[in-house]
Amino acid sequence: MSIKTNKFRRMKSWMHASVLSLFLVVSAFSSSAQDGEKLYKANCASCHKLDAKLIGPALSGVEDRWESRENLIEWIKNSQGYLKNHADDSYAAGLFEEYNKSIMPAMALTNEEVESILGYIANPPVAEVPVEAPAPAGAPAEDYTMYWLLGFAVVMLIITKVLLDVKKSLKSLLTEVRSAELNELGEVDDTNWTSGQKFAYWTANHKKSVIMLLVMGNVVLLAFVWHFIFGIGVYGGGEYGNYAPEQPIKFSHKIHAGDNGVNCVYCHSSAEKSKHSGIPSANVCMNCHKGINEGSLYGEEEIAKIYEAVGWDPAEQAYTKPEKPIKWIRIHNLPDHVYFNHSQHVVVGEIACQTCHGEVETYDYPMQQHAELTMGWCINCHRDTEVKMAGNAYYEKLHAELVEKYKHEGIEKFTVKNIGGIECAKCHY
Repeated sequence: MSIKTNKFRRMKSWMHASVLSLFLVVSAFSSSAQDGEKLYKANCASCHKLDAKLIGPALSGVEDRWESRENLIEWIKNSQGYLKNHADDSYAAGLFEEYNKSIMPAMALTNEEVESILGYIANPPVAEVPVEAPAPAGAPAEDYTMYWLLGFAVVMLIITKVLLDVKKSLKSLLTEVRSAELNELGEVDDTNWTSGQKFAYWTANHKKSVIMLLVMGNVVLLAFVWHFIFGIGVYGGGEYGNYAPEQPIKFSHKIHAGDNGVNCVYCHSSAEKSKHSGIPSANVCMNCHKGINEGSLYGEEEIAKIYEAVGWDPAEQAYTKPEKPIKWIRIHNLPDHVYFNHSQHVVVGEIACQTCHGEVETYDYPMQQHAELTMGWCINCHRDTEVKMAGNAYYEKLHAELVEKYKHEGIEKFTVKNIGGIECAKCHY
């Protein structure tokens, strides 16, 4: 074996040892810093702050104010004992007097633990600047209502300016017409008039008709703008166009819920138990697709995306790869100030999923928002939908009270409105 080879091996071993030593030092320092923070919060934070006085002095730069680090450690462990043993320490005595002779309790800490606390005080962690979370995928990134209102205001200003210019032009033309030569009978000779002059003369003699036409035109324009503004942010109901974004996996509700008859709550199981129906996890898909790796519409392409998400290797029949989240785009999204509970409607109210989501079992890809989900839409549903109280133990007492309340009207069947379903606080709180 050559001398160069031996040198190379010794150098390689030395480098490995150096890297390992550096790693151990960094780990020890990190561990010490973490221990120092825990010890500081457990023993010091109730009476001291780093950068301001509390019950005791601020601790930032405390080592610079003491004669020696050993004296500081002894003071921290037992301040009263330190004062007895170091009666000549004017700084410690002055500190005791400054804070009204408040006794700092003795600390059952080792020198190493005090060193960790001092290390944390000298190098406190820097607070991270919070990063604003991105908007949910599929949801509008910004509310453009203010921009639309400003645009509408600009349009109205332009219309006002045009009308004022028209008024000015009409006044000028009318003056021109009135200055024209009249015949002896006072009749206007319009033989050589232009169309503009004739129109100006007509408007001058039919002011009421002109005003009525202008008012009607403005009413139509305002009605159009009003209807347009109320459609901002509404994504369902057909009139405004059903919202149907592209999804990362082409999932067909028609094949699953329609052709194969899979119950909605098999995938959306939380709809019966919580506020949200939830997006099914890929593991629910794998209950069937461990054995079904080819679809009737897209072959193996879309199911392979599920395998990639869960790390499934169909050849090995095992989870051997890293997991990757499926970035579904949310379709139905109510405002934050609206309360809606799926379980209340599905379990207690016995409302079918199709009432709000449409005939989902007929939807192929992509899934779409069926209803507009506006406040008016919900209120109309509450006014018209009969509460299914018969045989429903949840409503037995309430049903008896309502029958007694409305016995003079002979009403025995009640809508959601009769049980407070259109009160503001039911949905806004």
